[in-house]
Amino acid sequence: MINICCVIARLSFVPAKNIRFLEIPKRFDKLLQNFLLGGTVIAITSYLATFMNPVLGAIFWSYPISILPSVYYMKTNGKNNKYIAKFLFSTTFALILLMFTTFAISYYLKNAPEKESIWPSVIKSTMWWLLFSVLYFLFVKYGGYTKHFM
Repeated sequence: MINICCVIARLSFVPAKNIRFLEIPKRFDKLLQNFLLGGTVIAITSYLATFMNPVLGAIFWSYPISILPSVYYMKTNGKNNKYIAKFLFSTTFALILLMFTTFAISYYLKNAPEKESIWPSVIKSTMWWLLFSVLYFLFVKYGGYTKHFM
């Protein structure tokens, strides 16, 4: 575990042994790595789409690099290949939600007044995403498909 207790103890003049609750479990190191990779992917996608070409940004973004750390994280935390395969299978169908939501944001932005913020379009699209996400979950859970997805 990373021990930040010593630093805080020196700042507050409290013995480190008395504040062990501030230790950060090692599993959060992997989450931090996932966060940094995700941020890097977003930064590269943003740069390509803004300063190069929107199609280049979209193509780069389409590679599932951001899912690989998640799969690795699951594997290192004891999930078996079958469990991970179900996650990836579920993700494949969840991409339909992504596609629909991205299309909705595009549609709402295209039809919005030029001086309007992007946020009304994002909020409207998020409402659609929320609705279809709930329907997707209910379809899997109560439609008899849990053995394939969960």
